[in-house]
Amino acid sequence: MKEQDPTGNNKPLIVFAGRSNVGKSSTIRVLTGKKVRVGKRPGSTRWEQMIDLDPVTIVDIPGFGFMSGQSKTTIEETKDHIIESLESWSSRILLSVFIVDISLFRVLFERWSSRGEVPVDVEFYSFLCEISPRVIVLANKVDKVKKRHIDDEVDYLKFQLREAVSDREPTIILSAAVKKQGMRELKGLIDEILDEEGLEKPQWAFT
Repeated sequence: MKEQDPTGNNKPLIVFAGRSNVGKSSTIRVLTGKKVRVGKRPGSTRWEQMIDLDPVTIVDIPGFGFMSGQSKTTIEETKDHIIESLESWSSRILLSVFIVDISLFRVLFERWSSRGEVPVDVEFYSFLCEISPRVIVLANKVDKVKKRHIDDEVDYLKFQLREAVSDREPTIILSAAVKKQGMRELKGLIDEILDEEGLEKPQWAFT
């Protein structure tokens, strides 16, 4: 059965997705000024939250991967729900903002790869590229990376995303959402896409 939009509209969607606790809800709150539930534990947000911004609807997708205090069954059910919802909305998705924790990306990638598994960040990025015409990668928590290592970590992220999706050059923005770093660049890029589509710009929380 097709997933229904709780806001009751069929406006274009801007999807914010990523592992648990990478800063999705915090980023949306900075951009929109709207009060979005921000969990202190991985997996605190179990269901998508939708914010109507007139020309578009912002969607905060639940974090996938590790979920504190949740069973393996619950984690898998949440992941299935996320995928089914995104697939049902694919015709409305204008763009996806995929948020990764740049301070942990390499560690988690190598951990999953060492077990012979596809790292969850890369798997989900690939999925978003299949269903979304545009994907912006927000490399968040850059303030937790030593300055001399930032370029190396970004190059590593870019290389792995290119390997996963060879026909799409990754668009990466460095950010520290809690400090509003990178938010102006993200807003500007979203506005450019809205202009290309002939859509009005939402009332963002800052200019």
